[in-house]
Amino acid sequence: MAKRRGSPEDTAAKNQARKATEQMLKRLAFYVTQTADGDLPKLLSSGFAVSSLPQKDDVPLPVTGITVGDGRQKGQMRLDFDKNQSAKLYEYQLCQIDAHGLPDEWGESYTTSSSRLNIIAPLIPYQRYGVRVRAVNGYGRSDWSEMVSHVVR
Repeated sequence: MAKRRGSPEDTAAKNQARKATEQMLKRLAFYVTQTADGDLPKLLSSGFAVSSLPQKDDVPLPVTGITVGDGRQKGQMRLDFDKNQSAKLYEYQLCQIDAHGLPDEWGESYTTSSSRLNIIAPLIPYQRYGVRVRAVNGYGRSDWSEMVSHVVR
């Protein structure tokens, strides 16, 4: 339609479709890079151009500056940490801490794109929980951070 010099509405629809397609291709490229985890044959088989070969140094550094505190409501915990410039996403895990101060098994991993205002809920009030965080980018995952604990109100 735009080739035929369509109406402004046709041109706007074409531009909107282009932006949506570009965004989906960016997401797909990130997914391929993350899934390949630095495996060059996998990267090359994806059909995407490889801009540079993955380097060990491209894996993000461990997350620092982790703080946990009370959320706004009972049974919530707020998680904040320093932003990692090389990270695209972050993963965090939660575990309960027993009466002796030892962590139970780590639970499933949760993903966030923000280093601030992460609310973890629902949690058991007056239970101590441990949290650890790691950074993720297209070249891999950092080591887990040190555990930080908090008693939920």
